[in-house]
Amino acid sequence: MNKKERISAAFAGKEVDYVPSAFWFHFSDDLFYGDKAVEAHLDFYSKTDVDLLKVMNEHLYQFDIPIKTPSDWKKLKPLPIKNSFYQDQLYIIKKISDCLGGEVPLLATIHGVFASAFHGSRLPGETIAGKNYVTNHLKEDPEAVSQGLATVADSLTELSLACLEAGADGIYYAALGAEECRFSEETFLKYIKPYDLQILKTVQERCQFLVLHICKERIRLPLYADYPADAVNWAVHDCGYTLKDGRDIFKRTILGGLDDRSGVMLYGSKKEIKQEALNLIETFGKKGFILGSDCTLPTNIPIGNICAAIGAARSL
Repeated sequence: MNKKERISAAFAGKEVDYVPSAFWFHFSDDLFYGDKAVEAHLDFYSKTDVDLLKVMNEHLYQFDIPIKTPSDWKKLKPLPIKNSFYQDQLYIIKKISDCLGGEVPLLATIHGVFASAFHGSRLPGETIAGKNYVTNHLKEDPEAVSQGLATVADSLTELSLACLEAGADGIYYAALGAEECRFSEETFLKYIKPYDLQILKTVQERCQFLVLHICKERIRLPLYADYPADAVNWAVHDCGYTLKDGRDIFKRTILGGLDDRSGVMLYGSKKEIKQEALNLIETFGKKGFILGSDCTLPTNIPIGNICAAIGAARSL
């Protein structure tokens, strides 16, 4: 099997010659953009030989106006395709695609509606886990903020399709908003989920591969059960839902298994990492599984640790 055949089979829950692997991390700040970002991705791929290459997206969403009050959300306009938010990221995807020539499936990273709304409205010092405009305003005047989220969703839909045209084989969509500590279940279902679904349903019709990442801890995982995706990834070690729980909820291929913030993957020996990966695969099975981590690995993780996990997957 080549890598696209292997990933296609894994997403379809079919037999694979070995369990494919997919890992990634944020490169250092000086490698975020342009040709340096392209070179960083190619170097990472050359050293790890991952079966699925996620193209990192450090081009965070930009608003055309500052947000100060809930009513400001109604004034947002979609980002034009010529905006640097689009063009710089599309350049990176196209260059990587041209260099690799279809050897490995490429996933373009799309920060979801909630995350992008946070990025666009964020003030210095604000964090997505703490107080921020999008969270506070959605509680104060959800109808006004909803209009802004609709605008963001339209722009992200356009960006997703442009990424596919630039050479990405699929989309890695990072969803947020259903954490227990953020909103009520009703708020998420009415004001965030519909916009996530708008993007995902459009993208699913156009791409080969669609991965749903559900970000943060203490998430209400079942609320995402009907999201379109070929594979699902979440923080197994932080949210209380095991790999088996996720398979029961989504009934689709699962990506992940290894802790991205502590434990063997970060601090273990190569032997321990290999054993951890083998244990995961032997317990979870080879069908419908892609070995990876809960989320983005730390920038300073030794490449050898990633290679050890990948090597273990290929030994079975």
